Amino acid sequence: MSYSTKEVELRAGAPVAFDGNIRKASHWLHSVKVYFTVNAAVYSTNEKKVVTALTYMTEGTASSWSDTFYQVCKGRTAKYGIWADFEKEFREMFIPADASIVALNKIQKLKQLGRSLMSYVAEFRSLVVVANVKESHVLIHMFNLGLNDNLVHAVHLMGEIPTDFDKYITAVTKIDSNINCSKTTIALTNANRY
Repeated sequence: MSYSTKEVELRAGAPVAFDGNIRKASHWLHSVKVYFTVNAAVYSTNEKKVVTALTYMTEGTASSWSDTFYQVCKGRTAKYGIWADFEKEFREMFIPADASIVALNKIQKLKQLGRSLMSYVAEFRSLVVVANVKESHVLIHMFNLGLNDNLVHAVHLMGEIPTDFDKYITAVTKIDSNINCSKTTIALTNANRY
């Protein structure tokens, strides 16, 4: 007796319908790609990825673009083309070329100031996706430009500074946590004195 195993699709974080709003295009595309990654066993082919993405494009200008994309692809050997082509054409239509420039300008002006490190990291990462910057050394440099000076100095006191951006963020997060713990300990100690 043999049992077949069917891959189960995780519906958590499923993309929402996309209506063609260019301000939401980068976020929508990112959510689709994350969804495919989480469900890699289910969306294992280009056709499954493209068809699924098209099913979420049911409103506004996205709907008409989806119909046109399907008509253009209909005559091809691979009916719906490959994911890379879909993503390229989607970006050309819904993510204006100047969106990355706007995002880069926002990154240059972005400052941590009085907000939490996590809030700064979240906004920085969202802008980086739109700006399409991937090189770790560039990301680290841009990130440091807006980071509070005390954290920048603390990072430079580390023995070995990570060169991978994600590892760098982890190191900065640990330093920030240690600084916050020290501040809490000092405040508690001073409070107990009186």
